[in-house]
Amino acid sequence: MIEVAVAFAAAQAAVAGVKQAIALGHEIQDCYHEIAGFFTAQGEIQAAAIEQAHNKKIGKVQEKSATTEALDAMFASRKMARMEIELREMLVYNSGNESGLYEEMCQRRDAIVFERKEALEEEARQERMRLRAIERKKQERIELIQNCIAAVLGTAVSVAIMYGIWMMFHWRE
Repeated sequence: MIEVAVAFAAAQAAVAGVKQAIALGHEIQDCYHEIAGFFTAQGEIQAAAIEQAHNKKIGKVQEKSATTEALDAMFASRKMARMEIELREMLVYNSGNESGLYEEMCQRRDAIVFERKEALEEEARQERMRLRAIERKKQERIELIQNCIAAVLGTAVSVAIMYGIWMMFHWRE
C-alpha cells in the first residue's frame, strides 16, 4: 500500500517547486515535472483511499488502527485540497495562452480515477461471486450426501419392515 505521508511530502515539494519557478519568471509549461509530481502524489493518496475501501469490502485486515487511518486521510485530504486550489490558481493565472489547461487536466484525471475505482469494484464483485459459487457447491454436496443417506436409510427401513412382515406370516413354519 502507498504510504500517504510520502505521497503528501512529494505533493508539498511539487507545489513549492511550482511557486519558486513562477517567482523566478518561468512559464507554467516549464513546471511540467512539478505539476505532474503533485498530481501523481494526489493520485497515490486517492489510490490508497480506494485500496483501503477495497480491502474493507473483501475483508482484508487493516494494518493501522481505524483512528490513525481516519486522521491520516482527513489531514491529507484537507491539505491536498488547499494545495490543489493554490496550484489551480497558479495554473489559471500564469498559464498564458493555455486557457482551459486545468479544467481539461481535471476531466482526464477524474476519468482515470473513475476507471480505476470501477476496476477495483469489479474485482471485489467477482471475488464475492466466486465465494458465493464455492458456498453454493458446498451446500449442494451436503444436500446430495443427505439425500443419499436418507435413501439408504429409507431402503434399509423398508427392507426391515418387509422382512418383518414376511417373518410374521412364516414364523410358524
